[in-house]
Amino acid sequence: METGQTAGRRLRRLLFASDRSAASRAALLEVAGLAAGGGTEVVVLHVDDRGRPEEGERLAGEIAGGLIALSVNARPEVRRARPGRVADEIASAASEHAADLVVLGSRGRSDLGGLLLGSVSHEVLERVRCPVLLVRAGRRATGRRRRILLAVAGDEDLGDLVRTTAAVAERDARVVVLHLVAPGDGDLRRAMSERLVEGVVARLRRCGVRSGGRVRASVRGTADEIARTALGYGADLVVMGSRRLPARAALLRRSVSHGVVHATEVPVLIGAPGDGAWTQEDEEEGRR
Repeated sequence: METGQTAGRRLRRLLFASDRSAASRAALLEVAGLAAGGGTEVVVLHVDDRGRPEEGERLAGEIAGGLIALSVNARPEVRRARPGRVADEIASAASEHAADLVVLGSRGRSDLGGLLLGSVSHEVLERVRCPVLLVRAGRRATGRRRRILLAVAGDEDLGDLVRTTAAVAERDARVVVLHLVAPGDGDLRRAMSERLVEGVVARLRRCGVRSGGRVRASVRGTADEIARTALGYGADLVVMGSRRLPARAALLRRSVSHGVVHATEVPVLIGAPGDGAWTQEDEEEGRR
């Protein structure tokens, strides 16, 4: 499952935060698909917060060994943390290893559920500066990335999001760039949305990725509309930007990325936080 040799970012090092959960087992398939062939180093990280380092070493070793059998360049690592500080250790490891991507399983809790019960994936998103791939247990994780839905809002770092999408896309992948408008938006707003999508599509094509665009009205709410579009397109993966809001802020502002993880049937890759600037280069791409 090769990724394309494009002008996008190359995945040199991937951090796979693993445990014994069903979600982590589902994420393993995605890791294998991204790193097969040995071009990407995978650090299989287990954070022990229960005082059982031997068990963690055995688990990380087994996972790394399974990946090696699939032609993945993998190595295990175990770190210790106090209860409730697992996300801190994952973030520290991502920084120390200069990870290009963090992959972890997610229970897919809503913002309210994550706030009340605690969610490692929510906390990791708050703390890391690189893209994060979240995979839910029991959902349609196949390890393939032939059909990708890239949902853009316009206030994220679009250049970085394009490079990330190109890095994870398979050689024969097709990306659909989606931007949602409100039902009452007029012609001017729709024209601006179309220009935004055209600029992102042009950038993807420059990276060697087949792509097209869609602008549609958001009738059911942004997160539900993205999930519905992903289902209709038969997407293997949803990619989107995020402001990486803390849990309480995400609850108050109805974080779209958290809502998509909760609603969609496929893994969700959330891009690195950025300044969200719509640059002159983006503007020129949309006009070409």
